[in-house]
Amino acid sequence: MQLSTPYSILMILALMSTGAVAQVPAEQQHAIDRIVGARGTYIADDRAYRIILPREAATIVQDYQTLSPNLGLNSWVTFSSAIHLEAILAGQFLLLEDEVNPVLATALDSGLEVTGLAASSLFDERPVFTLDINGRGSFQQLASAFRIGMDEIAKVRRARGSRRAATGTPSLPLDSSIDSRPLDAALSMRGTINGGAYRVAIGRRAVVHGELIGREMGVSTWFSFAGANDRAVVYGEFVEDKDDLQKVLRALTSKGIRVASIRNHMIGEEPQLVFVRFWSQGTALELAKALRYVLDVEVGAISLPDAEEDEFQSIPGFGR
Repeated sequence: MQLSTPYSILMILALMSTGAVAQVPAEQQHAIDRIVGARGTYIADDRAYRIILPREAATIVQDYQTLSPNLGLNSWVTFSSAIHLEAILAGQFLLLEDEVNPVLATALDSGLEVTGLAASSLFDERPVFTLDINGRGSFQQLASAFRIGMDEIAKVRRARGSRRAATGTPSLPLDSSIDSRPLDAALSMRGTINGGAYRVAIGRRAVVHGELIGREMGVSTWFSFAGANDRAVVYGEFVEDKDDLQKVLRALTSKGIRVASIRNHMIGEEPQLVFVRFWSQGTALELAKALRYVLDVEVGAISLPDAEEDEFQSIPGFGR
């Protein structure tokens, strides 16, 4: 029997008050410090061990001016003992723009769940993003997975230094002239052309406040292509429930498609839906084939290990 939300919360509080949720053992705290490479703080009230990792590179407003990391400009990770397994993890990576997709892919590969991505800039000078993560397993496994994400940040910075990667405006013709026929065939659906740009949408149903809503109320996966057949950009959004979110993120990153945001659009819907905004560039047909692959992974028509098949090679310039 599934417990109602209020009853579940009361149950958790009762278990915590009776000591059913164990403390994070001192030996595990030391192991976490060693693996992550920083010393944390144990918060007894929550029985949680938390490490905060300030990022000076993300606090720069101008070349000569920085903000205090105490403003919240930092990465962090918290570990807690669990009832049904050894440990759980919650955390957040604070990332520069060119770090987002490498760290997202690395987090997924390390067994962490990615639950949110948002722009968190206070100023336009240097955009920063927050990537939210969760995990379950042993303390040392989770600490190692988080450390791998931090190492990926360092790897990107070593490769690029202080300069920002060229992730801005795609190089495209001023007037769009996309041919719909090959895209319809590759996507196995029929799109529309408006002003030379191609758009296709796939609706789904959800219930909000007891009312059924669908595609025209914003519950849709959609793709828009602009530019020319041989030099195109695609922009769009996947709408996913909690069971499909991780595999769709894996499929997108396996194709080198840039994830721009992971967020909710509404409150109280059933099932709970998460919207994944993305973009990429290449030939229009390559982009369509990559998105068809993600759609097939989503519905279970193919599995993720098939991502390396020749028919679905990563789009040039956007592979990991």
